[in-house]
Amino acid sequence: MSVTLTKESHTNPDKFRIKFNDSQRVLAADASEKLKLTIDEKLPPIHTSSKVSIIGAGFGGIGTAINTIEKLKVDDVVIFERHDNFGGTWYANTYPGCASDIPAIWYSYSFALNSNWSKVQPPQYEMEEYLLKITDKYKLKEKAKFKTSVDKCVWDEKLGKWRIYAHEIESGQRIEHLTDIICSCQGGLVYPAQLQAEGLENFKGNYMHSALWDHSVNFKNKNVLVVGNGCSANQIVPALLNDPKYEVNSLTQVFRSKHYIMPPVPKVLLVLYRLLSFSTIGLMLVRWLIIIVAEMRVPLYKGNGLLSRFVRWINTSVSVHYMKSNSPKEVHDLIVPDYKIGCKRLIFDYKYVPALNDPRITLTNHGIKEVVEDGVMLNDGTHVKVDIIVACTGYNIPKSYYNLPIIGKDGVNIGKDIWEKDGPSAYRTLLVKNAPNFFMIAGPNSATGHSSVVMAIENGIDYYLKVAKPILEGKKKSVEVKPQVYDHWFKTIQAELRKSVFGTPFGGCVSWYSDEKVNSTAYAWSQLHYWYITHFPNYNDLTYTSIEDKKIK
Repeated sequence: MSVTLTKESHTNPDKFRIKFNDSQRVLAADASEKLKLTIDEKLPPIHTSSKVSIIGAGFGGIGTAINTIEKLKVDDVVIFERHDNFGGTWYANTYPGCASDIPAIWYSYSFALNSNWSKVQPPQYEMEEYLLKITDKYKLKEKAKFKTSVDKCVWDEKLGKWRIYAHEIESGQRIEHLTDIICSCQGGLVYPAQLQAEGLENFKGNYMHSALWDHSVNFKNKNVLVVGNGCSANQIVPALLNDPKYEVNSLTQVFRSKHYIMPPVPKVLLVLYRLLSFSTIGLMLVRWLIIIVAEMRVPLYKGNGLLSRFVRWINTSVSVHYMKSNSPKEVHDLIVPDYKIGCKRLIFDYKYVPALNDPRITLTNHGIKEVVEDGVMLNDGTHVKVDIIVACTGYNIPKSYYNLPIIGKDGVNIGKDIWEKDGPSAYRTLLVKNAPNFFMIAGPNSATGHSSVVMAIENGIDYYLKVAKPILEGKKKSVEVKPQVYDHWFKTIQAELRKSVFGTPFGGCVSWYSDEKVNSTAYAWSQLHYWYITHFPNYNDLTYTSIEDKKIK
């Protein structure tokens, strides 16, 4: 189907944004510990059940619920979500300039293409309106348990089911939920990585992380410090300088690393989209055009052969030329990288590079030595007086893996016993050993440097639909990946990723894609490859358990 938005979000964006206090309650630095304290142990638990339980109500959770209901004809679905509405990151992230970082015609569901995006990369509130339009269409609100924190998932050996221990955040009411299948759709860019700077607690002005934006703070004519220069900063900086709601007096941007910034998405794409938006076939044609162009960039991410070097050279030349020709000469040494392109995620510009010509902005790569009452002291001894500090310091990726205890077969704690030892991983990005009937949608290694995470989500959902179908039809009791297959996948993908540019010595940079041990973020091959391995499961890699508890291959 195709959908058409009313664009109410443009006239009333607050309706499509999380309230600041609600986001703080779930995502602040100490939120996890505080959420545990909201559990009321005096109240007896409420016992509930469902065939399928989904954790998270963003793109992954919404897509999984719809496809479970529509394709598997299973209506017994429950969605657990800590926020008070659908949307995930598109509900929680509301900073000025927040928008899709790739064309929305691709950053949307293939089964629900939108016919009237306002821009190629529409703003946050429009993305949220799109998601709410779809959840209304499929009546998902009746499936959702909002303001509910999932605290632990435990595999019940005798029943061959999962027990989900959760609680309602406001009342403290405990919930014990029995379910055949869990689909974890929590996402990776969730928990803000707060600014780690000495003396921050002494700052007398306003401090906020980009992912926890306080819209009550007045920015007009204020002196602002922005820390970081990734995708969020690329959107925030020009908004603070040019949006009439903000129009700051001065903006100092402090950062350590550099990013390859590509020219904005060509305007001709929007023209083509509007010409073909009258039909679903036309929308699919535009979508596939974007996919094909993006896949042509894959060689730059891996290897040093002739094709890889050629594609890498073309993209590097385009990026460097754009940055140098649209910014003052005196900042070129600060913004143009010297590592291999793709080592950090590519940024399609949001008017950031031209904004560097604004006389109100100052760039510096001298780190923060100390935060003082009226600003910061930089490592070179410079005192920068500011009223507001905005941290565009990214997300705590590991916390997204370890925030939820998952106790699988034989009491194995997936996080502590498997992931802390080797590193977070999942077979074909979806299945973890010792965790039957547990699917990770957009799980470890499902992200890419060139593609759409929504496309990856849909690929993962398709795999889940095929593999879980015998369980939901009552033909089998459980399914899990064979331990030796999981281990082989882990070794294979990590070896392949070491040949890539994703935050490796070969790439020449430090990136959130990976840490010292493993890369649990990026996919090692093309999206065409990912589509293939998710649409054609290798059932020999899996163990199904029959209703009579007899294991079969």
